[in-house]
This record gives sequence, C-alpha cells and structure tokens, in this order.
Amino acid sequence: TFGDVYANEAGHLELQYTARASYALEKAFGAPLGRACGVIVGAPAAVGVLMADTALKSANVDVVAYSSPAQGTSYSNEVILIISGDSGAVRQAVISAREIGKTVLSTLGDTPKNDRPSYI
Repeated sequence: TFGDVYANEAGHLELQYTARASYALEKAFGAPLGRACGVIVGAPAAVGVLMADTALKSANVDVVAYSSPAQGTSYSNEVILIISGDSGAVRQAVISAREIGKTVLSTLGDTPKNDRPSYI
C-alpha cells in the first residue's frame, strides 16, 4: 500500500491524502475530480469505526465510500472510509483519524510504528 502505514501485532492503520483527486481515484473510489481526497483504513474494524467517526466529526468533509467487514471488504476485519472536500478539511480529518487510531491501536499492543516519514 502507499501513504502512511502504522502497524503493531494487533492491527494496522493506512492513511492517504491528496490535495487534488486524479482520474485513478475517481475510477477506483468515485472521488470527485480535482477535489481533495482522503483514504482512512483501520484494522481491526472497531479501530476503523472509531477513526471514521473521529474523521467525520473533526472536519466538514463528504463521505465518498464506506466499507466494513459485512459490506465491501470481504470480511477482512477492517473499515475503509473515503472522504472528499476542501483540502484543509480533508487533511484535518485524516490527521484526526490517524491520532485516534494510533491511540486506540496502542492499547491493544505496542505503539504502532510507521517505517517511513509521514507526508500528511
């Protein structure tokens, strides 16, 4: 995967952000062309639900797609939220989701690590 990836023995977080969605994001997720787009993934699914909830409450963003173990992720025990909106709002939503995800995931194991510098 690409973007910010944090993991420990209990699960993982994946976060992506772009200030301007391309044709690839439109085709893959239905993201509006030219608008900011964020992808938030949390596993186990309970962590992903908390991340999605936090993201949507932290900034004025639109939901493009939401996938859960029962619908859209083939029972993979993860939640995926795709959001769109103004660049600053999407970035803030992704950052808020990342922080709550890291906090909750760390209660289930070691502190989640990202092997690369965060670009978000």
